[in-house]
Amino acid sequence: MATDDMDALESQASALFEKRDGFNKERETRIRERDRFNESVKELQAKARNAKAERDGVNARVAELKGRLGGLRERLEAKREAAGEIHDENDESRGRLRPRWRLLEELREIEWELSTTPTLEIKDREAELIERAKHLKTQVEEHRKLDTRDDMYLMSLADSNAVGMEIRKIREEMDGLRETGQEHHERMLAFYRQADEERKRSDEAHKKFVEALESLREVNAELDKIIPELKKIRKLSQDEARFLAEKRNKVMAEKKKELAEEARLKLEAGEKLSLDEMKLIYGEE
Repeated sequence: MATDDMDALESQASALFEKRDGFNKERETRIRERDRFNESVKELQAKARNAKAERDGVNARVAELKGRLGGLRERLEAKREAAGEIHDENDESRGRLRPRWRLLEELREIEWELSTTPTLEIKDREAELIERAKHLKTQVEEHRKLDTRDDMYLMSLADSNAVGMEIRKIREEMDGLRETGQEHHERMLAFYRQADEERKRSDEAHKKFVEALESLREVNAELDKIIPELKKIRKLSQDEARFLAEKRNKVMAEKKKELAEEARLKLEAGEKLSLDEMKLIYGEE
């Protein structure tokens, strides 16, 4: 009966040891998976932080350009306003003046008359003609001043165009930077999404690790119950086997002694002995 119990317990223990080995392998596998996923999470988070830093750098440059753009727009508005004022004032001033060609033509006529008319004939009108010529020269000078202001207008317009070109250049750079910043932003989000997926896999591996560990504890708990009982039965079995062996040896010794006595009686009676009977008498195995 003890042997049957021992066989049953040994079979049960063997199955539990096999389970324990499987759970140990599962636990080690899940630990490696969890550590690999955690390392992947760290790498992806580092990449995401780098992408974020690049995006923030681009955004800082965009903000800087935006500030410059505001100043340039103010400059452009001021230059356009100044150019418009010059243009309007020149148009208004020229509107009050006679055409330059008429003034010059009349001035040449007066100068011709003063230089070609005899003094006696022009004496009465000379002062008037000189005064008229002076007035005409003043108006021609006004045209010259307006020409200078026209140059100022053109220069102001050229400055406005230069500022406008700079504004367009900055806008183009800002557009390119915004596109680059958006790319960095999308890369950052993609890395964070990948990190989240890897973290989920890590959590799942850790969950399975915990499950394997719990199963391992349960198996060990069952083994803790079986092993002492198995040792006890084994000890009882060994004691029983030793008792039976001793009993068998005792019976054999008595039987051997009995056979040896019978062989001696036969020898004393002059009967022929077999080889085994001779061995019994002379003590050979």
